[in-house]
Amino acid sequence: MSVSRGSFGTSAPDVWRKLFLTVGFVAVAAGTAFAWQTPATAYEVSIYAATPLPFWIGVSIGFLSAAVVTLRSCRDRVAGLAVALGLVTTVAIGALPVVRSYRFYGRADPMTHLGWATEMLAGRMEFGEVFYPGGHSTTALLTDAMGVPIERGMLLVAALYFAMYALFIPLIAKALSGNREMTVIAAFSGFMILPINQISNGLFFHTYSMAMWFFPVFLYALVKHIKSEREVDSITDLLLSDLAEGSVLDTVGAWNVLLAVLGVTLILIHPQVALNVIILLGTLVVLHAVVCKRLDLFVSDLRPVYGAFVFILVCWLVWIFQFDQVFSVGERVIISTYEAILGTADAGESVEARYQSARSVEATLPELFVKLFLVPTVYIALGFSVVAYTLWHSFGDTDRRNISTDVDPLSRSVVTYFGYAGLVLGPFFIAHFMGPISHLFFRHYGFGMMFAIVLGAVAVHRIGVTIPSGWLKIAKPLALGLLTVALALSLLTVFTSPYIYNATHHVSDRHVNGYETAIEHRGEEIQWSGIRNGPGREFDALLPGTGRNSRLEVSEGSSTYNDAELQALLSGRRDAARYLPVSEIDVEREVIAYREVRYSRESLRQIGTRPGVHHVQDNGGFDLYYVTPRGGGSAPAETDV
Repeated sequence: MSVSRGSFGTSAPDVWRKLFLTVGFVAVAAGTAFAWQTPATAYEVSIYAATPLPFWIGVSIGFLSAAVVTLRSCRDRVAGLAVALGLVTTVAIGALPVVRSYRFYGRADPMTHLGWATEMLAGRMEFGEVFYPGGHSTTALLTDAMGVPIERGMLLVAALYFAMYALFIPLIAKALSGNREMTVIAAFSGFMILPINQISNGLFFHTYSMAMWFFPVFLYALVKHIKSEREVDSITDLLLSDLAEGSVLDTVGAWNVLLAVLGVTLILIHPQVALNVIILLGTLVVLHAVVCKRLDLFVSDLRPVYGAFVFILVCWLVWIFQFDQVFSVGERVIISTYEAILGTADAGESVEARYQSARSVEATLPELFVKLFLVPTVYIALGFSVVAYTLWHSFGDTDRRNISTDVDPLSRSVVTYFGYAGLVLGPFFIAHFMGPISHLFFRHYGFGMMFAIVLGAVAVHRIGVTIPSGWLKIAKPLALGLLTVALALSLLTVFTSPYIYNATHHVSDRHVNGYETAIEHRGEEIQWSGIRNGPGREFDALLPGTGRNSRLEVSEGSSTYNDAELQALLSGRRDAARYLPVSEIDVEREVIAYREVRYSRESLRQIGTRPGVHHVQDNGGFDLYYVTPRGGGSAPAETDV
């Protein structure tokens, strides 16, 4: 983050700044290499605690070096290298599952996506059979080209999408204003990874999350397009225009065409994010076509997005109407909103459920808010203040001669665009907060944080330029301290861990190998149970020819949810035999992360000692038990396990 106004008139190279950067790059490289050479050998309930300390020391030095260098000055190439150092450091943290050689990362939806990607790679599933095939097809292509396991390919693809987010957030700020200070502030704001909330998205192969990480690429192209003119004004525009010279592209605009391509890409990654983009573009179309002709608003100076809006909308409609699930989700949104209007819906059911779970492990609401939402809330407030100020002046002072000349009028217009888009998208997002689909709200929250990061950076920059020169000696150390606190608070929650009363999404070798063996040698008619959750996701990932829409009934629907239900199962109070898989993930999640709120360590340890419970498989991190029903005899002949 930088509030500097220049390089203080020095023409000699800042040797100490280059030294700081050298130390930073070496520290990050050494820490990452150390973590790479220390791969995970078993399930890690906290990636923070399990990752070697040299890695955390290295990335801390990297961030500190980058921050100190940019605080000195952000108007030269050295500052650009500092931002690059921060970018590399951020990507190293976000790609930790890759660096630590995790077998896989993500236990819920990502496991189902693993099964689909495997099917697509094997040729048993077609591109058009998946509602959001973009990530799966990319994974299949990458896996086939690199010759890596499919799980590894999915981790690499997820890391690639995240890297695009980290790169394009500062590029959006640069396209918006061209101001280097604002670009640096936006870069460090992006390094905080604020879109993560650990309720509905994460740094794993989750199609909405990946589309969310890809959205800044689209937003960058959108800002470039609406601020562009017919003549070229940058090297990038020149290259794109050369490709389009003498063709329809020359008339339509290269950035306009690129918007259409990126919009279709978003549809294939996740149509819900594409719908958000359509609403965004639709708002801009209305502003340009209707509002700016009745009010002398700055948006009239911006280039319209009619063509991109119509093209992406048509492609979206053609794609989604092939799938039934879009109608079920849409129906649930409408019903939930209707019930909320009538006062019969319980808003925020997902939030309430998680809050009650947190209370059961003695977590307080203020504690969770500080850990998960304090820094994002600050950025939301900053972004809202910028939008409110811009909208107020758009209506309150439409005489262009009275507009302050220290801000690019086109940039003010883009902020106005974002403000109106927020007014439209906000109610749409809130509608998802109602009733049983409230978890979807936090997906949109992550999407909205992309705007909050950029607009918050604008606000921080505006605050910085109002600081008198005499106060800079105090402001710079204060800014460094605030940045350190904000980075620490935000980066501590980008992965789930006991710090936020949850377990990491690490899927270990022993977990996968154990389930592979168990599924291969199972008795096909025997029902599976589980600790809190049945193995439906593992069946999705590991059993060829299955998926969420064709999951075997025996793999779900008979789980235990607390000690009492577990004891009832182990006592044989079932009318049929049951498989009970217990992995190290289950034990450490319940005992360490959830603090034995449902299952005690002792009850989990004693499972194999109960009469009628047969221990049929053990690989050191995965145990499979066969539980006979009341009055049952020995282990059955129908299973090969």
